[in-house]
Amino acid sequence: MLRVARQGRWLRRLLLVAVAAAPTLATRASGRTEGALLHEPIPADPAEDLVMHVVLDGNLPAAIATPAGNVGAPDPRRLPSSFDHTYSDAAEGRWIPDGDTRQPDGAAYDDPFSPSNAPFKRLTALDVVRDDYTLEVRDPRRVALATGLPPDRADDTFYSDLVIEIPHAGAVRIPSIGPNAHPVLTRLAVGAQELPFRLLHDGADNWFVEPLGTLTATRARLVMVLAIARAAFGGPMSDAEWSDLPPVPPLPDHVAREAAVVQNAIGVSRRMRPRDAISKLVQYFRAFAASKEPPHSRGSMYLDLALSRSGVCRHRAFAFLVTAQSLGIPTRMVLNEIHAWVEIHDGSMWRRIDLGGAGHVSNLGAAEDRAVYEPAADPFGWPAGSERGDEVIAAARLRPTEPLSSNRPHVATSGEGSSESMSGGARTENSTGGGWPHSTITLEVTDTDAHRGLPLHVRGTVRTEDSTCVNLPVDLSFRDPRTGKRWPVGTLATDDAGSFGGSLFIPRSTPVGDYDVVAHTLGGSRCGEGSN
Repeated sequence: MLRVARQGRWLRRLLLVAVAAAPTLATRASGRTEGALLHEPIPADPAEDLVMHVVLDGNLPAAIATPAGNVGAPDPRRLPSSFDHTYSDAAEGRWIPDGDTRQPDGAAYDDPFSPSNAPFKRLTALDVVRDDYTLEVRDPRRVALATGLPPDRADDTFYSDLVIEIPHAGAVRIPSIGPNAHPVLTRLAVGAQELPFRLLHDGADNWFVEPLGTLTATRARLVMVLAIARAAFGGPMSDAEWSDLPPVPPLPDHVAREAAVVQNAIGVSRRMRPRDAISKLVQYFRAFAASKEPPHSRGSMYLDLALSRSGVCRHRAFAFLVTAQSLGIPTRMVLNEIHAWVEIHDGSMWRRIDLGGAGHVSNLGAAEDRAVYEPAADPFGWPAGSERGDEVIAAARLRPTEPLSSNRPHVATSGEGSSESMSGGARTENSTGGGWPHSTITLEVTDTDAHRGLPLHVRGTVRTEDSTCVNLPVDLSFRDPRTGKRWPVGTLATDDAGSFGGSLFIPRSTPVGDYDVVAHTLGGSRCGEGSN
């Protein structure tokens, strides 16, 4: 058991002693300093980094200037941990309409972007309606995505920080910031080891990362600087002619007939200018409402939703897409784990349009602490009583939330100044990963005191019954012994002997209290999952 206490004057006195003792310090290859503490880590200053043009691994800038203020870069060398949301799916996009128009229950949201653009992470885009109203990607062929183009004056920039499950072969779907975004700088790596890869996209501008060469299946961190036209998120629509819009392939005959019925009900047609037709459609579909009762049956899910004006975000986006495409307006439906919206081409570019209807967000994870992106003004009005997607997120930011990982705990409060230590020999449970034998972790906490803002020194080994486990990330966390919930502290990696060791700084925001110290690995080559 380890007790974390406040630092107060004790910390200042320790720092003074540390300076006087500096000549006696010895540093090991593991990065752990033996003896007195020289200093605390100083938080990065994005404004300073911008002035000094500081760059990180992969030539990534240490900070970028955004409309939300100066934003610091994610650490491109940070090892993936079990607390990170991991992207591993490469399946083709497909969506089937449903009639469950109830407000959805809360869901967790992973936001990899800084500034945060929640809830508009662009994960899956669909642009064709099949005979059965299933939505798919019209052109699923994946082609290389151009990288390295600098942002222009009309662009806003973002960092993207993703953990990817590297497959033995093939590609992994990853989110983009918005339609027609482009990567400026990219780096895929495990710690200091960079991995070769390329970025791909399909006909609906879904993004994929494809590792190159022969790579062992593992998890890696992909950090990028992205640029996108600010007008993609708002501002005045182009007043184009119908002939200026990209062509839209015709809908299946029976779908087109049903869409004509909805056009008449809305009062929209090609006799209007495209901009006016789009405005009319947005006004209509933003007025949908969630309902505990299924929509009146008319023999077609599309007609049921569109004419009853009932449904949440996914129903609105689906019915909008079918109706807009029936008029000849290029339209996509875009989805992620908590929200759905549409993109339309207005004759000049692809534009994002939120139709509202997002459900309760139970968890924002790290997005809670990030600068919030402010897009250009919405060119369309909102009906009374409707709720925009960004309002749902704003409400979620005001509520206390659990971290994304169920392993991160709230820590019990206790008195100040006392401490206990946890040491040696803790063995793993019989968990396995990837078919390899489970790992056994020994863990030793070498400190007798733990104080916020100061380092916690740990060391240990990872083995299976037959071999050592080399180059594995090991996640360290505090666990509340009463609730079992965990709070991540940091990640270390094993060396060629299967040993790990280092200093993990305890955040100043950590409440004082009693903890168990837990080590966990997801495993890797020849070693399965394990935790003590």
